[in-house]
Order: sequence, then structure tokens, then C-alpha cells
Amino acid sequence: MSKVQGQGRRPTMRDVARAAGVSPAAVSQVLNERPEARIGKEARARILAAVEELGFRPDMTGRQLRLQRTQTLGLITDEIATSPFAGQIVRAAHDVAWASGRLVFLVNTMGDSDVEGRSVRGLLDRRVDGLLYAATYVRGVDVPPETGEVPTVLVNCFPSAASRELPAVVPAERHGGGLAIRCLIDAGHRDVVYLAGAEHLWATRERVAAFIEHTQASGLSSSGSPVLYGPYTIDSGYDRAIAVLDAPRRPTALLCGNDRIALGALLAAQALGLAVPRDLSLVGYDDQEELADRIRPALTTVSLPHYRLGEIATRALLGLIEGQTPPGVQEVRGELIERASVASPPSRR
Repeated sequence: MSKVQGQGRRPTMRDVARAAGVSPAAVSQVLNERPEARIGKEARARILAAVEELGFRPDMTGRQLRLQRTQTLGLITDEIATSPFAGQIVRAAHDVAWASGRLVFLVNTMGDSDVEGRSVRGLLDRRVDGLLYAATYVRGVDVPPETGEVPTVLVNCFPSAASRELPAVVPAERHGGGLAIRCLIDAGHRDVVYLAGAEHLWATRERVAAFIEHTQASGLSSSGSPVLYGPYTIDSGYDRAIAVLDAPRRPTALLCGNDRIALGALLAAQALGLAVPRDLSLVGYDDQEELADRIRPALTTVSLPHYRLGEIATRALLGLIEGQTPPGVQEVRGELIERASVASPPSRR
């Protein structure tokens, strides 16, 4: 805190006006960037120089009382804050909020419903202008009823059947699943096995639906394009890939539910003496940082647009705060990231 004329107090707008030789009203007009203000360039420069010299900071409390807003947002997550991957949602929320002159209060509940309820009440007690509710993986959620007190937007999740309707921003998983299988079909593969994730998850179901749709449209038989479900883990990818690749007739390509499954499949192929992509092509999903572009060969994959999810959701929330119409459920498309793990099948060379 800067001292004013040797006194240990925070400088005021009157101090800035006195130093710049203008009225406090002129200082207010410049600092609040009012379009109707008619302040000359010289006076404006003196005001800004006095602000810098005195270390003046506006009193946000008074401004908040006038606007009936605190210029803060609440972000409630399950485990995103501890995840470097999905943590892009947090970074995007911060970036958009900061650009609008707002701060974000973050609460990581680790999936504890009691902590979640208390965190919502705590954020409302601090009079946040709106709430973002984000999940690590896409699913239907029941949000605490107190969220109805302020504008609320869901990120990477959607309202459950029993929940009230809320705006939501989710990845376009069916579109992404289509990008993944089309990459292999377009490369000439006709014997593709899908090492999918857990069957009960919404993202898995959407991606598998795209897989079935595109393989059938391309005339691939179901026996030649089976779906094998399992956890989204490296070990699961390894075990399933070993079983598939060690069979008498192995596929020419593996489509993997995420990049960790793909890493397991790559290790399995190497253990069996197969080279990727010479003997086997691999496609992942997520474009996981520090993984997809670091393994060798670098992995062709579909990006999961976490940053865009957070960005679009936060902009939607700011719109709700300003009185705009709720946007409903928005889907955000990822992209195919082509690297070095896909080639034409051996029979086509």
C-alpha cells in the first residue's frame, strides 16, 4: 500500500485529482473509461501519471455496491484442479474471467458431496456473480439446489434426468469418434479392433456409436471390427492388445479409447516384435499432454478440447450474468492430430 505525503494510508481518488490538478469527477471518468467523458489528452495523461506515482487502486467495494456485483466467479470441480490434463478447463476459466476484470474462486471437492454442498454455500456467501460446475469426465450430474441462486453453467458434464435444466458445454464425442475411425478407414484399413473404454461411460458410448456407424457405412464386417471394452488405463490397453495381436489373425490397426490405452497397445506390439506403424497402426484419443507427442512413434490422436470447453462455458456464464438467454447444451469439436502412428496396412503396400 502506497503512502500519501508521508502518511501510512491508501491513496484516494481525491489524492489523484489533487496531484493531477483536476477534479475527482474527471479522475472517475478516466478510470472508469466512460465513453461520454470529455477529458483532454493532457489532463488524461496527468491523471494516469498520478495514478502510477501514487500507486492508486480503485475501491472495488464501492463499485461492487453500485453494480450489485462482486466481479467474482465460483468454479467447483471434482478432481480437475489436480489433473494436468483436464486442468486446461481451469486455465481457460481464469483467462476469460481475468480478461473481463473478474477473479475466480476455485474449490476442488474430490467428489465428496458434503464438501460440494458446503463449497456452493461458501461461494454464495461470498456473493459470487455466477458458478461454473466442472467434471473430470462427461456424465450427467445433480448439482446442489443452491446453485439456482445465481447463473450457473456446467462444464464437461450435463444435467441428469432428475436434475433441473442448466446450460452445459460438452465435447462432441460422436464427432471425435468419427474422426478417429475415418483416419484408419481412409488409410485403407479393413481389419480394425476398437479397444474402447468402460462401457457405462457416456463418452465411450458416443465414440463406439461413431465407430459402428462409420465401419458399417464403409462395408466393414462386425466380425472384422469388434469392440473390446475395458478401463481407460495403460495396463488394460496392454492386456487387451496382447490378446488381440497374439491371435492367429491379427488386425492391421487398433483404435484406442484414449492415449493411455494406446500407449499400452504400443508396448504390447513392441513386446510381440511388431513395429508401429509398419506392422500395426494405432490411433488414440485425448491428445494427452506429455504423452501423445512424446512416445515413439508419436501418436495420431483426436484432441479433447478442454481449454475450449472452459473458455466457451465461462463466456456463456458471463452472458447469463449480463441477462442473455441461456444457451442450452453446446458441443465443442476436437480435431484429428495426425502424427506418425498410422500408415497403410501391410497388404496395401
